[in-house]
Amino acid sequence: MLMTMDVGNTNIKFGLWRGESLAGNWRLTTRGDVSADELGLSVDGALRLAGFSFGQVGDLIVSSVVPPLRPAVERFSSRYLGRSPIFVEGWSQSAMRLEYENPKEVGADRVVASVAAWRRYRAALIVIDFGTATTFDCVSGEGAYLGGAIAPGFRLSAEALFRRASMLPKMESFYPPAKALSKDTLSGLNSGLVLGYTGLVEGLVRRLSAEMGSIPAVVATGGLAYLFASQTDAIGEVLPDLTMEGLKFIYDEKKW
Repeated sequence: MLMTMDVGNTNIKFGLWRGESLAGNWRLTTRGDVSADELGLSVDGALRLAGFSFGQVGDLIVSSVVPPLRPAVERFSSRYLGRSPIFVEGWSQSAMRLEYENPKEVGADRVVASVAAWRRYRAALIVIDFGTATTFDCVSGEGAYLGGAIAPGFRLSAEALFRRASMLPKMESFYPPAKALSKDTLSGLNSGLVLGYTGLVEGLVRRLSAEMGSIPAVVATGGLAYLFASQTDAIGEVLPDLTMEGLKFIYDEKKW
């Protein structure tokens, strides 16, 4: 079985593939000081609860935007899986042509998700990833990565507000607001943050589409994708496992 892993600034996501099916996927909190053994214990526990074991895992393919964690991932793979991991770099993979001034600046996760989305649609696309940052990645109808836009992540924006406005209560969860005009502080925060951020999404999709000169399909992934997809028609589909799918495709086609 193939293990796919995406090391992000907030979460480490990993999945286990049985043939063409994603048999399971899990999410760990990213810690900059995590050791190979701590990673091994966490992954082992998740696998065992789902009825899997390290002995069933073959190769490990990884996308990462946290370079300091690479040594820990390498030691984890060597110690617990008995092999070196395959790291996918956005600039060196050959699954998608990058039309970017400096390809080494593009995060591997952005390219991997774009590869997976284009493989599904085979059409012009905007891929929105609601992560630590919210990224908007544009793909041409011919399957070339065109670039995009980067905005602060929703939770990052909310945390900045709570830190700087001492009288505002901190919200731990958000929900689809019933209306924009609120008559209490918590509802006002929720509507302002959710609907305000929805406006950011709609505005960027509109501008990016105009600059692409097409009517692209718009797909979303990431932890808050469903929340924002429920608030706007600008998002056509939520694909929660895009990065896992992209890594699987790149591995199968040997395009790293």
